[in-house]
Amino acid sequence: MTPGIAADDASHPRRRELLLLAGVLAANAGLNFWNLGANGWANAFYTAAVQSGLHNGEALLFGSSDWGNSISVDKPPLSLWLMGLSVRVLGFNSWGILVPQALLGVATTALIYWVVRRRARPAAALASAFTYATTPVVVLLSRYNNPDPLLIFLTVLALEATLRGLELRSVRQFAIAGLLLGLGFLTKQFQVLLVVPALAIACLSSLGSGRLWMMRSALAATAAFVAVAGGWLAFVDLTPAAMRPYAGGSASNSLTELTLGYNGLNRITSTDDLVSGLIPPQFAGSGGDDSGWLRLFNANFNQEASWLLALAFLCGVTAAWSLRGTRAGGVSLVALTWLVTAYILLSFMGHDIHTYYTMNLAPPLSLAIGLGAEALLASSSSVGRRNTIALGLGLSALVAWLTLGSLDTEGTSQTLGSTALVLGLMGALLTAVPPPKTWINRIAAGATITGLTIGPLATDLATVSRPQTGSSPLSGQVTISRNSMSQFMRGLEAGNPRWASDLALGALPPPSLTAQLGMDRRSCKWAAATFPAQSAANWQLALNAPVMPLGGFSAIDPSPTVERFKELARNGEVCDLIDYPEMNPILSNQPEISSIVAWVRTNYRDRIVDGITIYDLSSPL
Repeated sequence: MTPGIAADDASHPRRRELLLLAGVLAANAGLNFWNLGANGWANAFYTAAVQSGLHNGEALLFGSSDWGNSISVDKPPLSLWLMGLSVRVLGFNSWGILVPQALLGVATTALIYWVVRRRARPAAALASAFTYATTPVVVLLSRYNNPDPLLIFLTVLALEATLRGLELRSVRQFAIAGLLLGLGFLTKQFQVLLVVPALAIACLSSLGSGRLWMMRSALAATAAFVAVAGGWLAFVDLTPAAMRPYAGGSASNSLTELTLGYNGLNRITSTDDLVSGLIPPQFAGSGGDDSGWLRLFNANFNQEASWLLALAFLCGVTAAWSLRGTRAGGVSLVALTWLVTAYILLSFMGHDIHTYYTMNLAPPLSLAIGLGAEALLASSSSVGRRNTIALGLGLSALVAWLTLGSLDTEGTSQTLGSTALVLGLMGALLTAVPPPKTWINRIAAGATITGLTIGPLATDLATVSRPQTGSSPLSGQVTISRNSMSQFMRGLEAGNPRWASDLALGALPPPSLTAQLGMDRRSCKWAAATFPAQSAANWQLALNAPVMPLGGFSAIDPSPTVERFKELARNGEVCDLIDYPEMNPILSNQPEISSIVAWVRTNYRDRIVDGITIYDLSSPL
C-alpha cells in the first residue's frame, strides 16, 4: 500500500476513482469559471486596493485602498498580494482579479479529497470532495475576490499538516501548521483560529503517545504562528504613522486594535455599531436579531451552506465514535469539533455577520459527510450507524424541501423541493433497513445523492447565472420572505434605500463625468475624495487615478482628520470632493468626516453634473 493512502484492496487508487475525482474537479472548475467575467470588479473595495498596488509599492505592501496611501483596507493584505501577482500575469481585468479565487476553490476541493483519502476509502474521499465543491457558498466565493477562499485553503492545509504531525510524531509538521495558520491570519486575522479548538482536541486525544513530545510540537506551532502573525502586527504598528496608510477599520490607527476590536471581539459580541444600527431591524441577517440555534436555517442563511448540516452533524457523531482507534478516527474528531465550533459561533455571533461567513462551515461539513460514509462502509450491517445516518438523510431532505419551497420562483422550486424530499426519504428508508439484496444499496445511494444534490446544484446554477458585486454577495435566489436579506439586497440593487445601496454596492460614476475628471485631475495626488469606500473604489477604478475614501469602508474611521484634510485641500493635493447627500445618516455619527464635508460645503463652489454634486477644491468661495 502506498504510504499514507488508505485503500481497501488495491495498492493505488483505481482508475475509476481517478476518473470520478477528475469529474468532480472538472465540475468544480466549471462552476467556478463559467460566466466568471460577469462579476466585473466583484468587490470593488478589494479590487481598488489591487489596482493601488499596481501603481505603488507602499500601497501593495500595506493593502492601501488608494495609491495616495491615505488608508488601508480593513484586512491584512495577503489575498491582495495574490491578486496583485495574478493581474501582473493576466492583466488588470475581471479575470485577472477573480482567477486566483476560482483556482483556490478547485485546489481546496482536491485537498479535502486528499485529507480524507489518506485515511479512508475512495468513496468517502469523493463524497467529501463533491460535497465541498457543490456547497453554494463555496461556489459563490470561489468566483469572488473576498479573502475567504485563500483563508479556507490555508486552514485545510494547516489541518493536514497537524494530522501528519500526529501520525508521524513530527514537530516539523506542527511548525508548518503554525506557519500556515499565521498566513491565514495575514488573510483574515482571527477567523483562521476557528479550526484551533478542533486541532487542540485531536492533540489532547493523542497525549498518551508522549506528553513531552506534544508540548514541544505545540510550542513549535505556536512559535511559528506568532512569528508570522505577530511579526506583521509589529511591523505595521511600529512603522511611523506618517510612513504608512491609516489602519482601516481601527479607531486609533492600530492594526492590533483592528485585530482585537473590529475584526475580533466586535464580530462576536452583540454590541450595536453604526452600520448595523442603520439597517432596518427586520432584515435580521445583518442586525443579529435572528441569533439562535436555528439562525443558519432561516431565509437569510439557508441557501448558503445549510442543505446538509443535519446530515453532517449526525455523520460527524457517527464517525467520531465508530472510527476511533483507526486512521480515520483523528480526522473524524477534528471534523466534528470544527463543525460544532463554527456552527455555535455563527449561530450566536453579534451584529457584524455576513451570510457568506458560512463558508467556514463548508470544510468540516464536507469532511464529516465523507467520514460518515466511511463509517457506514466499514460496518454496513451496523443498525445503529445505518439508522443514525438515515435520520440525517431524512432531516436534510426535509430542509431541502422547506428551503426550495421558500423561494420566489413561481412553482419551479416547489417541484424541485418535492422531488428532493421524495428521493431523500426513499434513500433514508433504504439506508435504515438493511436490504436483502446488495443492488438495493446502489438504488439507495443513487436516490440519496440525487435528492440531496438537487437543492445545492440548483442554488449554484442560480448563483453563477447572475452578476455578483458589492460587499455582501448572496447565493441562490430571492426568497418569498419580505424580511430576508435577499429581498433587502434586491432593493439595494434598485437603489432603495439609496444610502444603503451606496454603502453595500457603491455609487456608480457617470461615464461623462469620469472622462472629464480623469483628464482634468491628473496633477493632484488624489483626483478626488468621497465616501463610502465602495463608491470611492468605483470612482478610482473608473478614473484610473487615486480617490481618497473618507472614513474608510463605512465612512466611520477618523481618517483623515478635518485639519489634515484642510491642509491637503489648501496644498492642492486633493482636487475634488464628490458629495453624496443621501449619506448624511452615516455622516451624522462620524464627527471627523461630517466636519470635513460640512467645511467643504461651506467654503467651496459646487456644480452638479449628471445628478452628482462636485466641489472643486481649487475654487473656494
